[in-house]
Amino acid sequence: MKQRPMVLIFAGVLSGTAVVWNIMSMTAAFYLLTGICLLASLIFSDRRYGWVVVGILAGILLSLGFKTSMKLDLIQVKEKATEYTMGRVLEVSKTKKGKLAVLLKNKNLEGKILLYTPEDEKIIPGDILRFQGELEEWEDTDNPGQFSSRHYYFSKGIYYHVYSKNIEIEGHQNIYFQEKILQCREYMKHQLEIQYKNEVSDFLKGMLIGDKNGLSDEVKDDFKESGLIHLLAVSGLHISLAGRRVYKLVRKWCGNFVVGSLAGMTGAVFYCILTGGSGSSLRAVMMLGVYFLSEILGEHYDMMSAGAFAGIVLLIMCPYRIYDTGFLYSFTAVFVIAIYQLVKPKMKGKYYKLKESLSFCIFIQIGMLPLIIYFQYEAPAFSFLANVAAVPLATCAFTLAFLLIFLPYTVFHEAISWMIQGVLWISRQSYGMLTIGHVPFLWVFLFYFMTGLWIWKKNGQNRHIRISLAYVIMIILIWIPMARRKSLAFLDVGQGDCFVADTKSGAIIFDGGSSSEDQVGRYRILPYMKYLGYQKIQIAVISHMDIDHYSGIKELLEMGKIKYLGLPEIPKDDTMKKIIGIAKKRGTTIFYLSRGRQITTKDGSLKVLHPQKNSQMEKNAASLVMQGKIFGYRVLLTGDVEKEGEEELLSEELERADILKAAHHGSKNSTSNEFLQKVQPKQTVISCGKQNRYGHPHLETIHRLQTYHTKIYRTDRSGAIIFFKRRDG
Repeated sequence: MKQRPMVLIFAGVLSGTAVVWNIMSMTAAFYLLTGICLLASLIFSDRRYGWVVVGILAGILLSLGFKTSMKLDLIQVKEKATEYTMGRVLEVSKTKKGKLAVLLKNKNLEGKILLYTPEDEKIIPGDILRFQGELEEWEDTDNPGQFSSRHYYFSKGIYYHVYSKNIEIEGHQNIYFQEKILQCREYMKHQLEIQYKNEVSDFLKGMLIGDKNGLSDEVKDDFKESGLIHLLAVSGLHISLAGRRVYKLVRKWCGNFVVGSLAGMTGAVFYCILTGGSGSSLRAVMMLGVYFLSEILGEHYDMMSAGAFAGIVLLIMCPYRIYDTGFLYSFTAVFVIAIYQLVKPKMKGKYYKLKESLSFCIFIQIGMLPLIIYFQYEAPAFSFLANVAAVPLATCAFTLAFLLIFLPYTVFHEAISWMIQGVLWISRQSYGMLTIGHVPFLWVFLFYFMTGLWIWKKNGQNRHIRISLAYVIMIILIWIPMARRKSLAFLDVGQGDCFVADTKSGAIIFDGGSSSEDQVGRYRILPYMKYLGYQKIQIAVISHMDIDHYSGIKELLEMGKIKYLGLPEIPKDDTMKKIIGIAKKRGTTIFYLSRGRQITTKDGSLKVLHPQKNSQMEKNAASLVMQGKIFGYRVLLTGDVEKEGEEELLSEELERADILKAAHHGSKNSTSNEFLQKVQPKQTVISCGKQNRYGHPHLETIHRLQTYHTKIYRTDRSGAIIFFKRRDG
């Protein structure tokens, strides 16, 4: 590594950048202190390790400058959000909901703007737009495990979003090259739609030109769960393939490797721009440029150094890329491949090529595993089998589809369709999902450190030490999830409810729905389940049939993610009948709850206080109300109970509560003085959406709660409210 100063600088820049963006974190301070101590010992033994210090200082200075500039931009917009309502159109795309997503650049702002508008607007790149609306910056995640729109868009330089129906096109700025790129992209999309059927066409559009709008969530889930998600995007592999193919063709045609290199580089740059210029694509272009330069100069090409150079340049361009998982995955893969080339065993025998392919895929999977677990909380255990089968097929299909895209339909297009169908079939198979849940970054660091000691040949460790290290890694993998503290959580699902108990018996949820947010099951509840280390929910209970209490549970039922479903034992309406039908179709066991019944776990129990069996009360009044003790907390869950239902509750066995979930999102028609007098809650959670149209929570409810000196938590202000297991619970 000492012979690769570029790698040491990149490591330093990466570390310095991470410190700046996590400067308030005690964890970052710990890593920084540890790193300084390690560096001090290394520098004294060999001054070439001083390059790491240079990188750290460069990373810190660059990131501080970028962070300061970004904050000034955000403050500027926050103070005058309605003034920056003009911009030049950079890109235009369509959302799944049928709206146009228009990327704009205002000359007075550093960050770009993403404008959403109805589809009937005819807008093209180069148009100068004026719109009515107030710019909003992207918000961070409200729940653990949830996808961060802020990190995603900020890493792409998009700081603001706005929705507007009132748009005027005030002019047009001709950008000849960009217009030709757009025409070429649209032509390629049109050709793929003509040459292939829907599913194959959608896959190839994602693979060839980076357009994934046609791919369904189910297809994306299949590729993610099989470890083949990298095939659905234009990756560095595709850029390298395109550039090197052009290089070989031109060099074979003219015999000059300088001309071939220039042609290959031009082709790679053009293809990178055509497909949107993702981080992995830019990385591949820069690495390819270093490769061609080494060929021209007659120097040795080192993959690690080339990758490190590309990483430094990309971080200088945008230090916020430290939060981009695609950036981190891409560079981790590069370094894992480079290490494999140094340590790979020599294969012999009849099937040595198959052995080499298996060995490579297993090594890559092990190398990527810690980072994937850290960000996604789970990984397919045998995805190397899927990659061994699917990657050669997909690569062959990509090459042929790219070469034949400008030709009319031929028998080769049919062969490509069969190849893609094969890849899709491989992605639908199960490869043993390993769901670990959230782990600290220290676990990732130790995994890589010990794995490095185990595989590195120069260490001279004997077989017994290496086996011992393997057992230590295995123990860490097992121990980390077991050491995680259990908790009770009230997730932020917008205008809705969702309570989650992480018990020894599995995950139990009481309600899970929203009237303000789409697909809360897929994008808020399920990610939190994976964060906790669960593939499925053990028990889901729906208090009553309002969409803001069941929509997410319904999604999860359709996905087959719920084992047992609890429903109120009252006359069934059409909504309940539909949910029962979905549950039966997916093999979910249904049970019914009414007064006197209870759910018991190893960590406590919840007893049903309301309603009575076959209650004829109005829907909200007949909400399930459950009371019990979990992890030492006395919990009272009230659904949307109000008026008649709450009055009936007063005659029941209501006990004092440590945690009260305020009924009906804090409506003034619930949580009466009489009710509070009996419950005397120490802490009250109000689950409601930001600036919701109902005005929840009502001021009358807040005042009543304050009278009883309960500590009030609101999901619209604090995001998910989490109570960790008491030491004596």
